[in-house]
Amino acid sequence: MLFGGIALIIWLAVWLIGQPPAISMFWERADAIVATHETREVYDGLGIVQRTDPIIEVMGGANQRRPIRLIVEDAVGDRDAAIAQWPVGLTVSVRVSPGGDVAYPSFRRPFMIIPAVALTIILVVLAFIVFRPFHEKRWKAQGGEAARKNAGLSFRPIAFLFGLAFTGIPLVLAYFFWTFGDPPPYSIAWPRSDMTVASSTVRRHQVGNGTVAAYVDVMVTSSDRVDNGGVPLEGITWGWISIPEAEKLRESRYLPGETVRAMQSPDGKLYVVRWRFADFLAIIIIPLGLIMVPIGLFAFRLAFG
Repeated sequence: MLFGGIALIIWLAVWLIGQPPAISMFWERADAIVATHETREVYDGLGIVQRTDPIIEVMGGANQRRPIRLIVEDAVGDRDAAIAQWPVGLTVSVRVSPGGDVAYPSFRRPFMIIPAVALTIILVVLAFIVFRPFHEKRWKAQGGEAARKNAGLSFRPIAFLFGLAFTGIPLVLAYFFWTFGDPPPYSIAWPRSDMTVASSTVRRHQVGNGTVAAYVDVMVTSSDRVDNGGVPLEGITWGWISIPEAEKLRESRYLPGETVRAMQSPDGKLYVVRWRFADFLAIIIIPLGLIMVPIGLFAFRLAFG
């Protein structure tokens, strides 16, 4: 009982922690419009930071809902930059919490979804192992035909769980690794072209607890024509970096006039072409899946054959 209670608490915690939590994959999805913005000071674990959150209104539905706070990753820092990223009138697909007080963009995948699914599978297997002896004790006591029938079937649940683990885990991992990130690894299929750096700046960013970091903001234009100021180039760094590192990166690759290779997402955003750790994980999962999935399918054949 104690082990079961601890396992239940851990299972609930894994599904409920995080921003967004893993369970948000099952929340209601809806389209919403950015109505306004709210700036507030919050503690982010390192110190007090300023957040500018979009306030959205959910479209459609029979019941009129109150405005909802949209939790986005780029809300910390400069208010004008946050508003420019999420302008009033923008339509966005969101996942709304059951309480209706917060929402997350639908494209934000919960970081804990893979551990949550894996832990669920592990707990199901452990539950079967724990309760199987009680079931066997019951049919063995019956003897005769019941004993012979159940003896032949006792292996099938084990084979089924074995197959579920060896097919489900690599497939879930493959989906997560290939769709996680901004841009995700499947961006290798996006169209690519050479762009010219129109301007670049090192934007300082208040991280918290007095720490100041930086982002490298780059505007690019097509090599064969001149745009009015250019368009933002995304994905230059994974997140904020130190100021000296940002200045070194700008001077080495993104000075005005430099040519950079960019790829265009389906919604029109431009991302710099570079190797990312998420790409490495997505490639590694392919041979792992090629080994595990056939083993799982063979286990399913034993279970249902």
